[in-house]
Amino acid sequence: MGLISKVLGLQHSHEKVVEIFIHHGNGGRVLDAGAGPGAISKRLKEAGFDVVAADINPVLFSIPEIRCEKADLNENLPFPDESFDYILCSNTIEHLEDPYHFVKECYRILKERGKLLITTPNLLNLKSRMANLFVGFNLFKGRPSNEVDSYQGGDHIHLANYYELRINLHRNGFRILEATTHRYSPTAMLLSPLYPLIFIATHRAFKREKNPRQRERNREILNHVLSPDLIFGKKLFLLAEKDPLYQKAI
Repeated sequence: MGLISKVLGLQHSHEKVVEIFIHHGNGGRVLDAGAGPGAISKRLKEAGFDVVAADINPVLFSIPEIRCEKADLNENLPFPDESFDYILCSNTIEHLEDPYHFVKECYRILKERGKLLITTPNLLNLKSRMANLFVGFNLFKGRPSNEVDSYQGGDHIHLANYYELRINLHRNGFRILEATTHRYSPTAMLLSPLYPLIFIATHRAFKREKNPRQRERNREILNHVLSPDLIFGKKLFLLAEKDPLYQKAI
């Protein structure tokens, strides 16, 4: 789907997930981590993938032809090493208490050059930046997370922007291949006159880096964070590939 589709919001996020996986492979074994009722699992199976689902509350999973394992994604995942070609983490990583451990576990259970796709709210779009300025949340209708009821994964407890997700991925054995979205926020597009200020301020911030190797990495980061998909996109789709060269010693 192209620019017009993103502007008009013609593509569903589930369709974007399937599109990304098909573009980067022809079938294979997929773990839908945090599968919920199973709508995306069903789409992926229909597209020819061998799908295994996992969720902290598998009783909610409603696709009988797909196996759903009980799994707390904050802990060790109940799968052998190198057992998946792809992992999908859709609208889930922001609910985890330990997203770093989850990414490390994804590295363990992915095959060589396996792909991890994370979808999460895009905190760098202009609407989210403006909402954070005025109300301190990524949404104008945001509110504090519920800290009194029993936690069953419902609230966003670890929202992370592109920069924070990137350092998690790039220090735990993954190389980002793609940072994109499926649709633009109308409010973010209305705020487009702010883009020149964002552009100038971001370039000034990046010039502070003195390490030549990091300056080289920053070229890619700059292209991502100033792209229309991150400036206007409602949701962030981050696709990363398992790459041992990006695994850092503790």
